[in-house]
Amino acid sequence: EASKRNLRRALLMLEATKVQQYPFVDTQSIQLPDWEMYITQLAKEIAQEQSPQKLLRAREMLYELLTNCIPAPIIMQTLTRELMKLLDDELKHEAAYWSAFYEHRMVTGSKEIFHLEAF
Repeated sequence: EASKRNLRRALLMLEATKVQQYPFVDTQSIQLPDWEMYITQLAKEIAQEQSPQKLLRAREMLYELLTNCIPAPIIMQTLTRELMKLLDDELKHEAAYWSAFYEHRMVTGSKEIFHLEAF
């Protein structure tokens, strides 16, 4: 259920859970992939404080995700989903609009990092 019917994601989650504790127990929680927890942390930092230092830190985190071969559209979708959990209802519509706008530009453009940073 947590893997959203994605076999690759399920295997990554199984591997992360095994690293956390093996042999498995019935009460053990399923571990999310590291990159997804990293994006969750990024979303929390973005929502907490908007300053030049946080922008620099967010840029570094985005670069790290891209260098670890996480596709930019997946980063954008996951970041948007995590930000939606943290934003007020009045800001969710605007965040969804800008996410779709920059995701479309990312697909048509050549440098994905520019569009991720702009979002």
